[in-house]
Amino acid sequence: MPDYHIKRIGAADFPTLIPLMKDCFGMDVNIDYFHWKYIDNPAGHFIGFVAIHPETGEVGAYYGVIPQRFFIDGKEQVVYQSCDTMTHSKHRRLGLFKLLAFACYDYLEESKELFVIGFGGNQSTPGFLKFGWKQVFDVKYYFKPSPACLAGHIRRYPDQYFVEDKELKQLPVLLKKQPAFPGIISGRTVEHIRWRTSNPNYQYRIICYKPGQQAEGYIIYYILNGKLILFDFLFETGKAEKALFWYLYARVVQHKYKGIIAFCQENGQQSELLRRHYFMSNPFNKGPLSEKTPFIFYAPADILNRYSDASSWQISSYDHDAL
Repeated sequence: MPDYHIKRIGAADFPTLIPLMKDCFGMDVNIDYFHWKYIDNPAGHFIGFVAIHPETGEVGAYYGVIPQRFFIDGKEQVVYQSCDTMTHSKHRRLGLFKLLAFACYDYLEESKELFVIGFGGNQSTPGFLKFGWKQVFDVKYYFKPSPACLAGHIRRYPDQYFVEDKELKQLPVLLKKQPAFPGIISGRTVEHIRWRTSNPNYQYRIICYKPGQQAEGYIIYYILNGKLILFDFLFETGKAEKALFWYLYARVVQHKYKGIIAFCQENGQQSELLRRHYFMSNPFNKGPLSEKTPFIFYAPADILNRYSDASSWQISSYDHDAL
């Protein structure tokens, strides 16, 4: 094996990641994408390492994490998400993934910030588990096809009750009323939602239910391949919950979308809420939307043991770096 040079990178190195994204994921991205994801994040900048071939100078692999703010037992702290793990097809089976991952973990451990989460892939998860990561639960798709939306949109609400909140003016009061969770949950702030919905890959819409002076709930969604993707939601009242789901059904019917898809923790609070609204999931290991994504995390042994139960977590699409 060549003696690859391991280097921590910054914004000036982003052009070297573009060929990796194309080779590994088939994605054509530009520098703006990396600046949004790795630099503009209000929780802080990314920590990333590359492996450079000693003779060609080619970047053979990348491993990095981005910071996120979570509430852990009611106390806010930074947790890092492992994302965009990439090894170029010409540089595989050389152990670069492990070299880069542990360079990153050593850096976090020295900074006393070693707490990393990840949404594992079919190929990457076994490798992570060998490194000492723990799989806690699966994240899966929940969906409501268009015929079911047709039945659900019969009741009518006044159009003026629904406000598109492009400037996020309705959210501060709502976010102060986020329900407490006795475990690990990501914190929503106006600043973070503004960044999160600036992902250049999607066009997000933020709709609030406002029957009076103050909004009582919001939903965030985008459209992908003729499907409505439910990205995030928060309801202060039962009326807001019913009204905003009706709003989604009406959009599906009006625009003839194929249905609504959500991605969240299996048997978690969000999935239970979706099931109350007759969302379904594929119970089989094949067929449409049957995929399950392992949710994994890595931390010192005492933290791994303390939060190894699925009931300690509340994870949704909002927490996934690429949705």
